[in-house]
Formats: sequence, structure tokens, C-alpha cells
Amino acid sequence: MQTYKAAIALLLWAGAPAFAGTPWGADYFPNVSLVTHEGETVHFFDDLVKGKVVAINFIYTTCPDTCPLETARMAKVQQILGDRVGRDVFMYSITIDPERDTPEVLADYARRYRAGPGWWFLTGKESDVTLLRRKLGLYIEEIQDGSNNHNLNLIIGNQATGKWLKRSPFENPYVLATQIGSWLTGWQDPPQADLDYANAPEVRQISQGEHLFRTRCVTCHTIGGGDQGLAAGLEGPDLLGVLERRDRSWLARWIAVPDQMLEERDPIAMGLLAKYDDLPMPNMRLSEADVNDLLGYLGSESRRVRMQRARGRRNNGVALASAPATHSGHAHDTGEAHRSGDEVAIMNAWIREAHPDAPVNAGYMTLVNVSSEEVTLSKVECPEFEKVEFHEMAMVDGLMKMRELPAVVVPAGGQARFEPGGSHLMLKGTRRHLAAGETVDLRLTFRSGKEQTVAVRVADQ
Repeated sequence: MQTYKAAIALLLWAGAPAFAGTPWGADYFPNVSLVTHEGETVHFFDDLVKGKVVAINFIYTTCPDTCPLETARMAKVQQILGDRVGRDVFMYSITIDPERDTPEVLADYARRYRAGPGWWFLTGKESDVTLLRRKLGLYIEEIQDGSNNHNLNLIIGNQATGKWLKRSPFENPYVLATQIGSWLTGWQDPPQADLDYANAPEVRQISQGEHLFRTRCVTCHTIGGGDQGLAAGLEGPDLLGVLERRDRSWLARWIAVPDQMLEERDPIAMGLLAKYDDLPMPNMRLSEADVNDLLGYLGSESRRVRMQRARGRRNNGVALASAPATHSGHAHDTGEAHRSGDEVAIMNAWIREAHPDAPVNAGYMTLVNVSSEEVTLSKVECPEFEKVEFHEMAMVDGLMKMRELPAVVVPAGGQARFEPGGSHLMLKGTRRHLAAGETVDLRLTFRSGKEQTVAVRVADQ
């Protein structure tokens, strides 16, 4: 009980000036011996925390879920803080499975997460590690069931000032880096007397899907590249247009239970594991509703990023070429837009692989109008089909029916989407079987008379 009270006090104590001393010294922290992933023996208090600003978490290398996520987040914090790590900030990841996690195993783990100087992975006697967890307030008696269940929080602190704080494993890495690099150093900005909170900017409300992406995914993934939280070199696949690249049901299961899919040796999952240096996708324990929210955000954010890119090309004069252009390449693979003079940007264009005997097929694409006037697509032709029609799903007399459209209007600054379950291209009179991986040409004709030919990939979705 006394240890528990001391741990709570440790977490809540606001701290005193560095020169005033702190109760969190050699009399509180055990000076147990640990071994780093480099094989060096160190002492917890004397060598690791005395007089230092530190971030400490507990992991084990075979953890299938939160440990990889938290370690990736620590890698991002290391990147943000740069050369301060190892100079005035130190990071320690201590295994709770010392029997399995030898210094050699930890060294490989550290390599995969790009641990630099000042970030040590440590092992030691199990009893000593448990004692440290208790002293740091990161041991929960009720969940110790003989497995590797453990408190998922980490603790950051400044031993010299006595400032300590628990942090969530899902904390934004930029926030965490600021807390470690600024708040814990003990300085304070002078108060600003002229602050007017009436002029404070309104905080943007975010969806549950965006919240999940920012707290679970952003450490390793981006949507369209950029500085969204990738740890240096710790790069998972960019997720722009992932809903077009992967079957939705496969993607939903991959997000929900990636560890099971790796155990089953799913070929796509195994390919991703090999491609990204054997860093497994963690099981984030998301509910079915969470997965659907996350997939919804990935789709909407991909559309937003592509619209922004298309408008940027127009503003830079790229999408305003006066002559019709013929473009090759696979929009379905790359996520890049095919541009059509001053008409539209065409993205995510693909055709479904159909049964060899099927007389019709379906095609999909998104048309983004980056101009200030509406644009009308009047005809699409393909040499592999006798006829291409525009079709939409509509409610007629209480029943959902498919009907043909004479043309498709893309509003100024807006978009028109052909997608599974909605409006689509009806490809009639198949002249030959199209296999997944092939490409076919679609020639688009606009009411203005301008044309564009785009190479479209056949997909097995």
C-alpha cells in the first residue's frame, strides 16, 4: 500500500525548482542493474535517471498489439527531438519478458525501430523489472495473470525537478515531444497580460475515424505523404486511395486482426511484412464500428487530398493546357490524376475483372472539375467493348433500379463519382476476356469537343 501511495504521489507532484531537491532520488528509485541492447551493464538510478529528463516504457518484443504501436510512437518522438535525444533527453524501453528478450533480441528490435543514441532497450532480472514498474506506478496487480499483460502507459519525467507524468500509448507524438522537450525542462513562458480569449480560434471538430487515424495510425502511415507523423525510416505504406487498391473486406480484417492474418500466412499480409522490414501491423483492438469509421476517414481524406492536388495543378497552370492530351499510366495503382485539358482531373479509374462469359462489365472512376465552370462528359468509348453507357442506381416506385443517363455533369469545383454500388460505367458487348493486371484505353469526350484517353487497369476486386 505504501508503494502504491508513493507511486501516486510521484505522478501528481508538481515539482520544485531544480535546486530545491526532490524526494524522487536514490532513496526512492532502486539502483538495480540492467543490460542495454548494446550489452552494457548500467544502473537504473545512477546511470539512467539521475539528473536527467527521461521517457520510460515497458514492452516485450513478441507483443502483437500495443507495444509495436507505442515503440513506433517513441521512434517518432526521437525523430522530432533530433540530436537532443542522448544529449539532454533520454529514452528507455525495458522488456517485461527478460527470459526471451536477450540483449541480442533487443538489439534487432532496436534496429528495426531505428533507435539512435540516447534510446536504449534494456533487460534485467524479472524481479528487478517488476520492482521498477511498481516504483514508476506502471504495475497493475489485478492484470498480472501469468501472461505478459501490463500497463500500457509510459512515464516521462525530470528527476532533478521531480516532475513526472503518465502518458497514454496513443498520445500524439508531437504533443509528447513538446512535453518532454519543453515542459519537463522546468522553464515557463512569461505570462501575456493582453491575451483575449474571445479571439481564440475555434477548434475544429474531427470525426471518430480521423481521431482513430491520428491516435493509432499516424505514427507509421500518411495519406498522400507529407509530415503526418512518420518516424524516420519507419515507413508503412501510404494510405492514399487504399480503398481502391485493396478489397474492402480484406482491408477491414487486416485492420481488425492483423496478427491472425499473419499467423494464417495471408499472402498479401506476408508480402507487407517482408516489404517493411518485418515490422508487424499491430492489433489495435478496434471494434467493428471503429474499423468502419477508420475506413470512412481513409476514403474521405483520400478524396480531399486528391482534390487539393488537382486544384493545385490548376493554380500552377498544369491542368490548363489548351490541347487535348493522351495519358498513360495506371490511376488505380498510383492514385495520381489524369488531366484533360481544362476539363477535369480523372482519378481512381479501373475496370472490374469479369467472368470470361459475361456479356457486360463495369468501370469506375472519379472526375474532379478544377475549373470555375461546370463540365459535361457526353461519351466514353473503349475498343474492348461495343458500347459504354452511363448508369446510376435510383429509387423508382419504392424499388432500387438501374437507369441509363444521357450524360454526366461535373459541377464547377466539384466531382462526379462512378463507384461500386452507385453510378458506374456499363461496358456492353465484351469483345474479349480482360484479366486482372491488364490495361485498356478509355476515350472520354466532353460536350466542349475535347477528348482524353486514359489507360485503365483491370482489377480483381
